[in-house]
Amino acid sequence: MTGRRPRLDPATARIRNALRAHCRPQDTTPVIVAVSGGADSLALAAAAAFLHRRGEGLFLACTVDHGLQPASAQVAAQVVERVEALGLPVTSVTTEVDPHHSGGLEAAARSGRYAALAGIAHSAPPAHGVIPQILTGHTRDDQAETVLLGLLRGSGARSLSGMAPRTRFDTANGLIEIVRPLLGVTRDETRQSCAAQDLEVWDDPMNDDTRFTRVRARRTLELLRDSLGQDPRAGLARTADLLREDADHLDAEAAAAWADLLTSAQENASVQGRAPQDGDVSLQGNVPVHDDTAAPASLAVRDLAAFGPAVTSRILRLWLVDRGVAAGDLTADHVRDVREVAAASGAVKREASVPGGGVVRRTGDRILHVGSGREDQGRP
Repeated sequence: MTGRRPRLDPATARIRNALRAHCRPQDTTPVIVAVSGGADSLALAAAAAFLHRRGEGLFLACTVDHGLQPASAQVAAQVVERVEALGLPVTSVTTEVDPHHSGGLEAAARSGRYAALAGIAHSAPPAHGVIPQILTGHTRDDQAETVLLGLLRGSGARSLSGMAPRTRFDTANGLIEIVRPLLGVTRDETRQSCAAQDLEVWDDPMNDDTRFTRVRARRTLELLRDSLGQDPRAGLARTADLLREDADHLDAEAAAAWADLLTSAQENASVQGRAPQDGDVSLQGNVPVHDDTAAPASLAVRDLAAFGPAVTSRILRLWLVDRGVAAGDLTADHVRDVREVAAASGAVKREASVPGGGVVRRTGDRILHVGSGREDQGRP
């Protein structure tokens, strides 16, 4: 008499299907699975091991020792043992965390982790045109926390759209694509999956350290759930999905408009048989180009007036970044101030500071970016 196969735990089935939807089974380059030993990443690693055995994907697990805790090396060794027991190839790597990182300890750890994972991903040359993928165990709970933190900062649609299912990062060790297959899965489900598979989970004490803003956000969401009688995490994650669609559309519209502006300037210069310079055309008028940047020094106000505020802000951001302003330092407040300068008339504000020591000022019917240390900034 043959016994029936044990019924598959619903949470495990859900995680496997979520991973399956993000797999590239044709790849000859392993997809890296980031594993910390916590329930989220361990459940993801178990699903990867299952697909790996079935030939539905090629995976390599990797745990990163940040050295932030006294027993971190021991924890990393335990994670390797547990993943090996799943039948998944695994490696371990150490990284140093910059204690003076401008974004704080969490951002520093993330930056170091992604760079270390990129180093593993690029250790074997990927197939031509293929960007190495790193799978992370971010869940719907993480998404909700990210949106809540964005709300506290008063962020715009892009920040409130949370974490995208796929994001490309240019690290010190090369370009990678972070893939988050579990954004539709809850933290409770990853724990249920680990319990159903008898997987021993490591609970990082830093996840309970209320010195970290994200930990306090997590506690706040739990309090809201208990107080309101309704879990706010599902709604916040759904809001992120909706806002991401809107932000993607606006970003695409702004990028197309900015590309048209640059193309128009280049075509006009080509017709005149010279390199772009002060006085070249924009979408509808003059766009001076100078120095060694690819972007024009100034923009015609009438060009910007053709768009609504959301698209205009995005065009201005693209312009300033192409002018050499550091994207990470350019805030929504900077862009808003520049937009106000573009809309200025009479005695209204006609100059705004931007990162890097530069300014954007209104000169006639144009706005002009004056970078730090430049003497000749072109004709208006």
